[in-house]
Amino acid sequence: MKKLFIVALMVVAAGTSAFAADVFKVDYKVKSSFEARFAGAQNVVWSAKENFIRAAFTMAEENVEAFFDGEGELIGLSRKVDLKKLPLNAIQKIKKDYASYQVTEAIEFDRDGDKSYYVSLEDGAKKQILEVSLYGAVSKYKGSGK
Repeated sequence: MKKLFIVALMVVAAGTSAFAADVFKVDYKVKSSFEARFAGAQNVVWSAKENFIRAAFTMAEENVEAFFDGEGELIGLSRKVDLKKLPLNAIQKIKKDYASYQVTEAIEFDRDGDKSYYVSLEDGAKKQILEVSLYGAVSKYKGSGK
């Protein structure tokens, strides 16, 4: 349950473009872990929340976010993706079941090689977040509005 909560927090954090950076000193364990995994990362911006530390950076000309626990263990990675990168059956279901909605963002979340996608949709004041499995199963993301 705790891991699901942390993933939920990261998805929300990753889905906000205007994520305010907290001013803090990055712990040595976290920074060392980051540098070992992401040598060559550029434009690194650190922020912290209650349950994780986030590093937003550019790598291979792509914007990436890495999430760490307080001990420097990598929790997961996220990056924005084009909707067409999702499984075809998921794209078809989203277009059919959410025809009146506009896709505002699609995010790939990778936790130890276990990938899933989160798609943010809007229809006027209505907002929805969908979770898409690697195999194309689509479900409403728990905790998202209607």
